[in-house]
Amino acid sequence: MSVEELPPYRALLVVDTKGFGGHPAATQAMLSAAVPDVLSQAFARAGLREIWETALFPHGTGDGYGLGFDPRFLPAVVTRFFDELQAVLAERDARLRSAARSVRLRMRASLNVGPILEPAPGTTSAAAIGSAVITTHRLLDAAPVRAVLERSDPDQTFLAVALSQRVFEDVLASEYAKLPATKVVPADVEIKEYRGTVYLYIPNPSGDLLRHGAGGDYAEELAVAKAKIAPPAPGSTTNVISGQVSGTAFQIGQVHGDVSHG
Repeated sequence: MSVEELPPYRALLVVDTKGFGGHPAATQAMLSAAVPDVLSQAFARAGLREIWETALFPHGTGDGYGLGFDPRFLPAVVTRFFDELQAVLAERDARLRSAARSVRLRMRASLNVGPILEPAPGTTSAAAIGSAVITTHRLLDAAPVRAVLERSDPDQTFLAVALSQRVFEDVLASEYAKLPATKVVPADVEIKEYRGTVYLYIPNPSGDLLRHGAGGDYAEELAVAKAKIAPPAPGSTTNVISGQVSGTAFQIGQVHGDVSHG
């Protein structure tokens, strides 16, 4: 009887660029070329050049980039890489700003780990296969992750990080990383077939993230707040009753004709 083998466990990092499709083709080409450059710089500054130079199944996605690496590097990536990537993106933004303020390079990043079936040597395919790969991309597109960049100052917050449940449990909760688990925010994720929890890490929070926090409850809370302060619609009537009322109280907008009770 043959024994099936479990594919090797690999860490997987995927990033993409916010608002990429809204730029003209020439700007897209510039941003696409900048993505691997800023990743390379961030790995080098974090003392993790080896990950970049020995990356497994590296692949560009046009508006982003993906690569695999040995899971033993996960604590160092969580502890140092994302902070350095935020710093590199901030520096790159200063250069882009001098050319055109409409051009920005802000990123979402997703980090996961699990069994991954790698492309066979000598093949033309650069795609890795496995549920861990799918989950990594699902987390990258999740609403709570996108909301981080939507609700923050675009001149301050350049990176939103999504850590998977497995990365959180194995690396942060187990305290292998020096990044405290209290610096990440859990948020429920429901996107396509995936249901689970994402752990948000924001190296430099700003804007509404400071006023209201990050996570999945913000959108619901904001909708309730807006409903409370929204002005009445044209033609509507607002009635307020205070104190004690005995008998029957009616709140009526527009009345045509006689009204009787009893």
